[in-house]
Amino acid sequence: MATNQSTTSADYTSFPFATNRNNITDDYEISPEALGVGINGKVLKCKHRRTGQKCALKIIKDSIKARQEVILHKKACENCQYIVQVLDVYENKFRSQRCILIVMECMEGGELFNRIQQRNDNPYTERDAARYILMIVQAVNHLHKMDIAHRDLKPENLLLTNQSNDAILKLGDFGFAKEGHNEPLPLTSPLFTPYYVAPEILYHNRYDKACDIWSMGVIMYILLCGYPPFFSEGGHTISSRMKNKIKTGDYQFPDAEWRNISSEAKSTIQRMLTVDPVQRITIDGILTSSWLTELTSDRAINMNALQDVETRQQLEAAVASATDDQRRIDDDLDIEISGPEASRIAKRAAKRKQQMAVDNEEHQ
Repeated sequence: MATNQSTTSADYTSFPFATNRNNITDDYEISPEALGVGINGKVLKCKHRRTGQKCALKIIKDSIKARQEVILHKKACENCQYIVQVLDVYENKFRSQRCILIVMECMEGGELFNRIQQRNDNPYTERDAARYILMIVQAVNHLHKMDIAHRDLKPENLLLTNQSNDAILKLGDFGFAKEGHNEPLPLTSPLFTPYYVAPEILYHNRYDKACDIWSMGVIMYILLCGYPPFFSEGGHTISSRMKNKIKTGDYQFPDAEWRNISSEAKSTIQRMLTVDPVQRITIDGILTSSWLTELTSDRAINMNALQDVETRQQLEAAVASATDDQRRIDDDLDIEISGPEASRIAKRAAKRKQQMAVDNEEHQ
């Protein structure tokens, strides 16, 4: 059974805010149910024992980079309702492995694209797309004003507070985020998720937070037609031809899906997907664009492409294909939570592993 102990962080970056050193199960009930996997760690459901508030728990191995992620996320979520809020941070040990446990607000509406797929009550319109994009822009504007590049804008990191049509969209997962410290072109690491990567990163050039604008352009394109502007071929998550298309900004607005989309929307995408980052529209320019500041069309958008299994599988495969160096996930951490639920959770986890073993034997 794993035990929790306080960790000595003298050799790591100290947190500029108060953290907890006690056992997290003193304060929260931890569920074995995973909500997802981020760049640096797994996300589980949890509930505050005293208030009953539902939360999300992210567990990551302690390191300098992990601490930088938590510090930037905590700093960024202050005074911005469009960034997932960090509620508590714990420094614990599990099986002699130093870990950071981040308790965040639970985004019960799930991922943005899943919500669009499941909308059966009202048609999805360009006006809806503009509302979602505006919230993304507000989050990115907040980051860019702090000279922070998120570097991993993608649908999986865009989460809704609830299932209603007026839910707030929030940005999460700061595993790739980096502060520029007001230096010109401060970024060098080629961190990216295929389909959303800016051309300057593929060219291995130094770059800055303008890469986020490109990723927003890709997201906006998908939100208006259901598929990405740049496709991969031959089963690859990012083929050579796709890289060349991204580097040259070679994409189209096929008439079948785009004939009813406003010219303002297309123009905004074109300014976001400008290959030269110096010429690319800035976050301030997007905020003042007519597409966001004026009423947009309430015509229904055909999102059948997003319902297509192959399209979704390609998008999901692109996210899963990030390299081990980019995604510092430790799937073998096998964390056991000690506390009142320890025996129940351990039994359920063991049962799942046993069933997986049986299933594997049956398929061999």
